[in-house]
Amino acid sequence: MKFNCEIDNIKTLKKGMKITLAIDDKQTIEVMKHIYNFMDKPIIVELLIDEKEQRERLKQITPEQRKKIYGILRDMETYTGENIEKLKEDTKASFIRATEYEDFSLSNCSKDLAGDYIEFLIRLCFEAGIPLKENPIEGLDDIESYLRICLEQKKCCVCGREGEIHHVDTIGMGRDREKVDDSEYRKMCLCRVHHSEYHDIGIEDFQGKYHVYGIVWEG
Repeated sequence: MKFNCEIDNIKTLKKGMKITLAIDDKQTIEVMKHIYNFMDKPIIVELLIDEKEQRERLKQITPEQRKKIYGILRDMETYTGENIEKLKEDTKASFIRATEYEDFSLSNCSKDLAGDYIEFLIRLCFEAGIPLKENPIEGLDDIESYLRICLEQKKCCVCGREGEIHHVDTIGMGRDREKVDDSEYRKMCLCRVHHSEYHDIGIEDFQGKYHVYGIVWEG
């Protein structure tokens, strides 16, 4: 049997790769009639890919970004009691006013726009003291921008709780931090719990575990 579909997701595995295909509603019933006959059996798949179309598609918002956005909006809904759809429209309007972007849809906006909108939502939550269920860094493309937001807002870059500035590049024993120019020192913002863990397991293991690192920030 033959049917048209789109590549929904591609993951590189240790051995080979996993390709997830999306079938439109019109073909679903027909495919379901036959697909179980081929479960656990080898099949031949012919992939006919429109390169130009796929390149444009790769520039669009990713499923992970969309999931991240709605996750943050749900956290905002839980904290404020506002309906999630109203929060989405209100935050989109504020985002558009604060940037040069025009009105957009979360179904097909660009990946860059989605990334900027996520950062905007995280900043709003930090400023309003809204707790985030998931680690804020998950699903972000521009990690350095996020780390800078955490330093500005004094929020832990691992969990989003209240934090303090941690110097990755040590200033040195016996030196007065108030008199030292630390503008070229790498820093990150950590809560007390993660600050203690940082010293317990060391910088390399900490960075590998949480995928955060120090950045140069003047403050």
